Amino acid sequence: MHIAICDDNIADRKQTERLMKREADRMISSGDPMYIDSFGNSEALLKTPMQYDAFLIDIRNTEGVTSADVLFALRKKGVSSPICIIYPREDDSFFDRKDQDIKYPTETLFLGKPLRPAELHETLLKLKRLAGSLTPSIELRGEFETNYVSEEEIISVSQSGNKAHVTLTENREKIINGDAYTLFMEITKEHDMFVMPSLNTVINLDYIDHIRFGTIYLTNGQKFRCHRKVLAYVKHYLSGAAH
Repeated sequence: MHIAICDDNIADRKQTERLMKREADRMISSGDPMYIDSFGNSEALLKTPMQYDAFLIDIRNTEGVTSADVLFALRKKGVSSPICIIYPREDDSFFDRKDQDIKYPTETLFLGKPLRPAELHETLLKLKRLAGSLTPSIELRGEFETNYVSEEEIISVSQSGNKAHVTLTENREKIINGDAYTLFMEITKEHDMFVMPSLNTVINLDYIDHIRFGTIYLTNGQKFRCHRKVLAYVKHYLSGAAH
């Protein structure tokens, strides 16, 4: 398990690092290694967040930035890993303000500081369980940005020159480097609902509306001619999904 700490108070960060080191030693002895990276600001964390399985966030001293801001920035980047917000125990109004002013995702965890070893241990176990239940994200690497999406968000992929156009839910489209076949080979390692009706296209079988005369029609209005051998698999998949 690879965990990132982001705390802009150096004394608090060092204390969290010490407690996390003890937890890491404890997990190694049980054959379950834990690796820790520590950041003093959100900018450094947000450069490469996808490598982490979980996050401990405590931002209170950076002007114009809060722990909630970092959480939502991570989610905007496509990070689905579980996040724990650390808050001061003496701040009795924290949860009242949390409920009224900030709509945290329901899976967000909260941990009071000063940190207590037993509570930290239980929180890490929860983070581990949450991380283990996640479906791996799919990387869409474009020329200027990289996005991470779930398989349910991808409707189709169409090749155009040396770029691939990925059609997503909510009328979104991403243009990525590489080709449709390379993306297909990558995503089918974990997801079996994708097929290539031709050498230049990939479709998500769960978005098929109907098939007519060798053409697959998707729910968003797209249509693709399909090789007869692939079409046989598609029909088999759909018959299984119907049951």
